[in-house]
Amino acid sequence: MALLRDMTDRAVLDRVFADGRATRADLASQTGISKPTISESVRRLEAAGLLLATGSDQTGRRGRIATVYQLAPEAGYVLAVQVNQHGVHALAATLTGATLDERQHRPVRPGDPGALADALRDTVRAVAAASAGHGSPRAVAVSVANPVDPITREVIPLPGSPFPEGHIPVAEIVSAALVAHGPAVGQVPLLVDNDVNFSALAERRAGAVIGAESFVYVYLGAGLGMSLYLGGQLVRGAHGLAGEIGYLDAVPGVPGVPGVPGVAGVAGAAGAPTRLAAALAARGFGRSGSPALDVEVILATLDRAGAGDERAAEVVAELAAMIAGVVAATCTIVDPDVVLLGGPLGTHPGLLEPIRASVARTALAPVRIHPGALTDAAPLRGALLSALDTARARVLPPTTP
Repeated sequence: MALLRDMTDRAVLDRVFADGRATRADLASQTGISKPTISESVRRLEAAGLLLATGSDQTGRRGRIATVYQLAPEAGYVLAVQVNQHGVHALAATLTGATLDERQHRPVRPGDPGALADALRDTVRAVAAASAGHGSPRAVAVSVANPVDPITREVIPLPGSPFPEGHIPVAEIVSAALVAHGPAVGQVPLLVDNDVNFSALAERRAGAVIGAESFVYVYLGAGLGMSLYLGGQLVRGAHGLAGEIGYLDAVPGVPGVPGVPGVAGVAGAAGAPTRLAAALAARGFGRSGSPALDVEVILATLDRAGAGDERAAEVVAELAAMIAGVVAATCTIVDPDVVLLGGPLGTHPGLLEPIRASVARTALAPVRIHPGALTDAAPLRGALLSALDTARARVLPPTTP
């Protein structure tokens, strides 16, 4: 009986999460559960502080008025946070996904982890305070521009990271910021993941590859990253380092680009391998004094190439060939259904088409390559979806035997 009650309550809440409001007749019709059972479930959820009767609707039948239910204002909320070179961006949303509050903190000084920690703490604290009238946080998801250990959820410091100040104790900072916003804050699920993984989740749930079972998401921006979905499952790797393509050894030349020297000239002494991101930076795509790629410079080069600048077109062809080499090799290994290019560079048509052409010359089978649909909003959107999934799954109290 307890299991059946839980299943009914879950079905009712899922409909309210999806539709925002519903009558008991609506719920019975949409779930296929009998009206008396739905009525009992609604009473339980009202008593638990999860549903609230908010008004009435005419049913269309003479003399009949139906009570409308929606999620109670105090049912709790979720937090989604994005931390990267552009600062801290946080938002709070109800369990239906409606935004309660949203704030952004400007970028901090590059290489200053203390300033970034303060920005994260202040932003989370402000959003949580603004949402205090909606109960306690039920889940928090934080997107970071660095790899994350799949077991400990701690940010992994890597040499030559384009975002070195991002190596901060995210869980500790967020917990401290939320300590005044709910007595059970220590029990609130805290989900920390790489921004590329969250972007891939967002594109799969609400973007360009909705429902895809097998795809590769390649982020091209200030940093380089890849996310792999195989059989509907995200592949993180044993250490959370799957998809760190910026650390691949660069090949000693780029085939198929006549008159362009490739990356052999920027290899280390005695033939030591050069990382892909470092090779790109050395070819003039990098930001001075930083391992990050200079997105503005690359975008300007793409625009010049599109306007007919031959030298710019050669540079773009080289860049596209280097990225295409990684894409083609990945397709040879995992054979995805589609490759999605995201980030400010990946979605630019001036780079997308050369990558398609280069992959077509080297791949073993035809590869579908498409731009992402969510651009810069993808990591935060993915974090929000992850937080909502977790909160909704845990919103019902444990079953009493």
